Parts: sequence; structure tokens; C-alpha cells
Amino acid sequence: MVSYIIISVVCLVLLAADQITKVIIDTNYLEGQVVSVVIKDFFSITKVHNTGAAWGIFDNATLLLAIFSLILASFIFFAFLQVKPALLKLAAGLIFVGAIGNVVDRFRLGYVVDFLSFRLFGFYDFPVFNVADICVVSGTIGIMIFLLFYSSKTRAFREGTVLSRLFSGKNKKTDTPPAEETTEENRDQL
Repeated sequence: MVSYIIISVVCLVLLAADQITKVIIDTNYLEGQVVSVVIKDFFSITKVHNTGAAWGIFDNATLLLAIFSLILASFIFFAFLQVKPALLKLAAGLIFVGAIGNVVDRFRLGYVVDFLSFRLFGFYDFPVFNVADICVVSGTIGIMIFLLFYSSKTRAFREGTVLSRLFSGKNKKTDTPPAEETTEENRDQL
């Protein structure tokens, strides 16, 4: 129970950081404006209105992406309540925060505010992103680490939950052996 509380607090702080940074950038700077060059030719703060997903896919599909993100966030929240290992709880919480952070923008503004801009190797402009995107990627990495290094040693879901039954292939009703019927032959053997 304590890990749920701690992880929830961390997630709320990250959601607040995401929304506060987006509001500051969106209300004070123009679209496409370089706000600050942090490291010349490598990292800058640049305001971008993103109406699609990463790398420009699904451009101008804000409503579709918002609905998809809400469905994803609902599933992730449901999973968050059922997972057992702290790493999975944190990973699910981070993905949930990222999805919600960008959904808020899509419904409130009609686009997502991105502002972290990196130029890699001196020529490749990595897609501009935000704190919510960092949360989604970090949560995904956490899930991959769990699957690669811990999943064979640790059960992912708390015993008796819907997801534990679904992924273990066990069903409470079919896993218990049927009660033996008492017949005359059984009584004679006793």
C-alpha cells in the first residue's frame, strides 16, 4: 500500500511539472520560437504545437489521438491497481501520467505543447518533446526491464486480480478439483 502512495505522489508531481512547463511555454512564446539555447547546436527550448504523434505521424488527428490516449490511460490505470512489483507500479504510473498530460493538452488546446529540442550528431533534429513524453518513454523502458530481467522470477499481478487470472491462464472455478461424490462404493472403501 505504501508503494502505491509514494508512486502516486511522484506521478502527481510529474503531472504538475508537465502541465506547469507547458502553460509557461504556451502563454509566453510564439509557435516555432526558440525560447532559449541551452547548449549551442545540441539542446534548446523551442515551442512547437504538435497536432499528431511522435515523428509527425497522424498529423492533425488530435481528437483520434485524444480518444486513443484516454482508452490507453484507462487500461494503464486499471493495470496499475493490479500489479505487484514496485517497478511495474512505477512504470504503469509514468505511462499513465504521460498519457493524461498530453490528453489534457489535446482537449484544452487542440494540440500538444512540445518544447524540448535536441540536435543529435550535429545534423539530426530529434522530434521536439515534453515532460509527458519523457514519462511515457521512461515507463515503457521500466516495463521492458521488468520483462527482460524480472518477469520469470516475479509474478507481475497481485494474486486473485482479473489480470493475474487472465495472464496466468487460471480461472478460480476450473482450477479447484471437483469434490468427490459420495457413493456406496466410496463408503465401502472407507
